[in-house]
Amino acid sequence: MKEECTGKMLVVGAFFLALAIILGSYMLAQVDYSPKVNISDTSMPNVYVSSTPPEHTISVSATASQQVTPDLLIISIRVETEDENAKDSQERNAEVMAEVREELEALGVPEEEIQSSSYSVDVVRESEYVCDTYCHYEYVITGYETVHILTLSLSDLESGGDIIDAVTGVGTNETFVDYIYFTLKDETREELEKELLKTAAEDAKEKAQNIATGLGVTLGRAVSASESSYYPYYSYKSYYGGLEYAAEAIPTELSAGEVEASATVNVEFELS
Repeated sequence: MKEECTGKMLVVGAFFLALAIILGSYMLAQVDYSPKVNISDTSMPNVYVSSTPPEHTISVSATASQQVTPDLLIISIRVETEDENAKDSQERNAEVMAEVREELEALGVPEEEIQSSSYSVDVVRESEYVCDTYCHYEYVITGYETVHILTLSLSDLESGGDIIDAVTGVGTNETFVDYIYFTLKDETREELEKELLKTAAEDAKEKAQNIATGLGVTLGRAVSASESSYYPYYSYKSYYGGLEYAAEAIPTELSAGEVEASATVNVEFELS
C-alpha cells in the first residue's frame, strides 16, 4: 500500500514539474528584450545626406559636311550561261568570261582591279500542273545555269562607259552589267572622316559654350560623346547588256558628279 502511494506521488510531482517548465518558457517569451527607444527624439541619426550635389550637364550635337568628288568606280559584270548539262554550261561560261577579260585587258584595266565576287551552278527546273490521283505541280530538270560575277574597282573613272560598251557586246544575251556606282576609296574616306569629325567636335564645343554663356554658367569637361558618318554614293540603275545594246551606235557615258559626305558629333558637357 505504501509503495502504491509513493508511485502516485512521483507521477503527480512529474506533472507539476512539466507544467512549471511550460509556464516559465511562456513567461520568458513575453519579455521584450529590444532596446528602449525615445520616440520623441526627432534627430533621425540614420538618414544619409550626400555631400555631392546632382551633376548638371548639357547635351549638344553638331554636323560637318563637305561636297566631295568620288574617286572610285564600281561595276558589277555578270556572265550567265545555260545548257542541258552542268559541264557544258560551265564550259560555255568560261568561254564568255575569257572574252570579257580580254576586252577588259584591251581597255587597260589592271588585273588587281578585277575580282571574282561570285560563282554558282544551279539546276534549272520547269513546272507542270498535273491532275492524276490529285492535282499538283511536277518539276522537271531542263538544264543547268552557271553564273560568274566580276566586280571591278576602277581608279580610272573615265573608263566606265567604254567598259560597259565592250563587255555587253560579248556573248548572245549572256553578259550583263548588274550595277554601277561611284564612291570613295577607303583611304580617302578615312581622311575625310577625320576632318569632318574634328570640325563637328569643334562646332559642338562652341555651341555648348554659347549656351553656357547665355545661361550664366561655366562649361566643364566633356563627359560623353558619340559620332556617326554618312557617305552617299552616286548610283546608276542596273544596266542590262547583250546584243541589243551592242548594236547601239551611241557610246555610254558616265559622270561621277559630286556627293555630300557628313559627320555628326553628339557631346555631353558638365555645367558648374
